[in-house]
Amino acid sequence: MLETTGKRKNIMVAFIQPAYAKYRLSLFERFSNHYDTTFFFIEGSPPHLWDNYSQKSLRTFQLDRKKPVSDVVYSARERLLFRLVCLARKYLDLLLLLIINNYEVIVTSISYSPQTFISLLVAKIRRRKCVLWIEEWSVIKPRSLMSKLRFYSRMMLKICVFRNVDAIVVEGAPQKKYLKNFNVPDEKVFFSNHCSLDYSRVESKNLKQKLKIGKGLVILYLGRIIERKGLDVLLKAFSVIERERNDVFLVICGDGDFRPFCEDLVAQLKIRHVFFLGTVPEEEIASYYRTADIFVLPSCIKPRQKIKVEGWGLVINEAISMGIPVVTTNVVGAASDLVKSGVNGYVVKNGNVNELCLALRKILEDEKLRKTMGKNSRRIFEAFNDFDKMFEGFRQAIEYAQAR
Repeated sequence: MLETTGKRKNIMVAFIQPAYAKYRLSLFERFSNHYDTTFFFIEGSPPHLWDNYSQKSLRTFQLDRKKPVSDVVYSARERLLFRLVCLARKYLDLLLLLIINNYEVIVTSISYSPQTFISLLVAKIRRRKCVLWIEEWSVIKPRSLMSKLRFYSRMMLKICVFRNVDAIVVEGAPQKKYLKNFNVPDEKVFFSNHCSLDYSRVESKNLKQKLKIGKGLVILYLGRIIERKGLDVLLKAFSVIERERNDVFLVICGDGDFRPFCEDLVAQLKIRHVFFLGTVPEEEIASYYRTADIFVLPSCIKPRQKIKVEGWGLVINEAISMGIPVVTTNVVGAASDLVKSGVNGYVVKNGNVNELCLALRKILEDEKLRKTMGKNSRRIFEAFNDFDKMFEGFRQAIEYAQAR
C-alpha cells in the first residue's frame, strides 16, 4: 500500500494501471511524493465502491487478490459469466472513483482499453486532463477479412484516443516512432525511460557448480514459455551450436503452455545440454543472471498470434543490469534502446535460426568480446535505467497537459 505523503504540489492525480507491478514501486513512490496520487489497479481493485463510496478516505487501496475460480465447481459458461461480471464491477469501481474524486489529471495506459475510454470520458466531462502511457509500437496489417475489420476498427479507436488525450508518454524509441503513423504532434509526446530493478544490487551467486556445468558457457532464457517468446527458435539454434562444441549449456527458467512442445523439440533434436528449471523463486533470479554468459530473448511473430510484437521485454533491462551480453530480435521493443549490435550484443531477425546461431557463435567464440560486451551492457543500463528520468517524463507530460 502506497502512502500519499510528502507532496510538493497539491495536484490530485489518478494513476490507472491494469495490474500492480512490484518493479514499478520506485516510480509509484516518486508520484506519491510529488502529487496527491491515487493508484488504481484494475486486477487488484478494492471491494466495490458503491458499497462504501461515502467514506472520505479513497486515496489508497490495499490490493484485493481474488482466488481463481475452481474448474471443478463451475461450468465453463458459469466461469465466463463470473469473470465478465467481476470485470464489469471493477470498471464500474473505476468509473465511480473518478466521478467521486475530481482529479485534475488522470494517467492511464493502453490506447484501446476500457480503462482508457472511461478515463478519457470522465476527463472530458469534468474538463480535466488525461495523460496516456503506451507500450505498443508496431502496425502489422492482417490478412483475413475478419482480422482486417477488427484491425481497422481498433485503429479508428486509437486515432480517436490519440487526438483527445492531452499528452502521451512513451517508454522507448519505437513507441515514439509509432505515433508518427497517427500524426501525433511531437510536442504532445514525452519520453519516460522504461526501468526495471537493478539485479546487481541483489545478493547472488554463480550457480554453475549447482547445475554441474563446471567451466562451461551458459546461454540463459528467462521468461514465460509461450509461443511468441520464440523458445523453439532458440532451441533449433542451440542444437547447431551444441553439435559444434560440447562446453555450452542452455538454461531455461520459466513455465507456460508452450513448454511441452519445446520439451518434445529437445527430444527430436537430441539436445543434451539443456535445463528446464520451471519458474524460479524471485530471490534466485539474480543468481541465474550472474551464472549466464549470454542472455537471449528470441521473441518472434507467429501467424496465429493476436499479439504480434514484444511491447518492451523487461528481462533485457534485468540482464544488462548484471553486465551480460544480450541477443534478441527485431520485434522486441527494448532492442532499440538497450541492445546495440556489436556493442553489447546483437539484434537479429525474428524467427531466423541462422542469424540467431551466428550471433551466439560470435559471442561464444571470443572471450574478450564477451567481457567487453558485458561491460557495455552495464554502461547502457546505468545510462538508461533511471527512475528519476522515468518520472520526469510523466512530470513533463502532466505539466504540458495542464498548460493546454
